[in-house]
Amino acid sequence: MDKAIVFISFTNSQNQSIKNCIDYFTVRGDSVDFFLITNTDFLVDGIERSNTLFIKKIKTFNDMIAQVFYRNNKKHLENFTSNWPFYKNIEVLVPHFQNILSNHFLNYHINEVKYENMTVSLYPDGMLSYQPYKPRTKLELDSLLRWAGGIMVGMKYRTFDGPIADPFRYVKKIYSYIPSLTMPYNSREIIKIYFRNEVLIGENILILGHYKQSKFGNTYLKDINDMIRRFLELSTYDKVYYKPHPRLNNISEDVFYKSIQEIGNLEADLCLDNRPVEKLIQSLGTTTIIASVSTSMINLKLKFKEQVSCYYFGLNKYVSSHYRSYYQKVFRKLSIKHLRESCE
Repeated sequence: MDKAIVFISFTNSQNQSIKNCIDYFTVRGDSVDFFLITNTDFLVDGIERSNTLFIKKIKTFNDMIAQVFYRNNKKHLENFTSNWPFYKNIEVLVPHFQNILSNHFLNYHINEVKYENMTVSLYPDGMLSYQPYKPRTKLELDSLLRWAGGIMVGMKYRTFDGPIADPFRYVKKIYSYIPSLTMPYNSREIIKIYFRNEVLIGENILILGHYKQSKFGNTYLKDINDMIRRFLELSTYDKVYYKPHPRLNNISEDVFYKSIQEIGNLEADLCLDNRPVEKLIQSLGTTTIIASVSTSMINLKLKFKEQVSCYYFGLNKYVSSHYRSYYQKVFRKLSIKHLRESCE
C-alpha cells in the first residue's frame, strides 16, 4: 500500500466526523490503510481493530502512576507506529492542536514514522471549523498545564499563541461540512464531506448540559428556566431527557441540572449514555434539542436536517464577543434558533 491515513481523536463526536471522512475516501475508491489513535472508548467503522490504538486517559491515581513513572501511553504509541510499513504518502487528520495527543504526534513523534511525503489535514470538530479560536497567549494557564503534563507523561506539548486549528501553519487540506463558512487558514483546498442520510423518529426532547458551569449566574438560570417552561407549555412531546456534559465527572457538580429540576411539572430523565449524541438521539427518539450553544447541535442539524429542531440560549454569556458572529452565521445557515424565539 502506497498511502496511509492516520486519524487522531479525543472525543466521541470527533469519531463521527472520522467516520464521515472514511466514507468520503471509500466513495472515491482510494486504496489506503486507515489508522486511528484515540483516547475514546469506541472503535470507528471502517478502521480495523489492529489498526487502532487506544490511549489511556488519566482518571485515577493508578492511571497517573502508569503514565508518569512507566510512560505507558508513550510506549504504546512508539510500539504501534514502529510496526507500520514504509509509506510513500501519509496523511494525518486532526481536529486541532490544543491537545497533548495531536500536538505531540505532529510536533515530535512524526519523526519516528517511516514515510516519504506527509500532508496534515483538519477534519470537522463542531464550531472549530468555522471560527479562528485561539488562546490569549502561549503562556496562559491551560497551555502551561498541558506543557507540564506532557513532560510528566513523556509526550511533549508545544505551546502556541495562534488559532488552535492551525497554530504551526502545518495544515494543507481541510475537510468540512460547510466549506463556504470554513476558516481556510493556509490550506490549499477545502473538501466537502457529508453525514449519511438517516431517519429520526420520535417526539421526545433532549436538554444538553454544558461544561463551564460558572458562565451562568442564578438570575440567568432563572431566565433559562422560564424559557424552557414556556417552551414546554407550547410544545407537543412525550418525554424530556437531560444529558450532562461528558467532561463533568459528577452529576452533583452540574448546577444547570439542579436548576432545571426546579421547573414545575418537568420530569427530565437523566441520561448518562456516553455514545455520540448523533447516535443517542436515535435511540431516545428525540427530535428537539435545547442547549447552551452546544456544537453538538451543528452536527445534529447537518445529519438530520429538518427532522430535528435545535434551540440555543446563552450565546452572549458563554461565548467571547470575538467569536459570537461566527456562531450566528452557522446557526442561521442551519436554522438553529434562539430558545426565546420559540417562546413568543
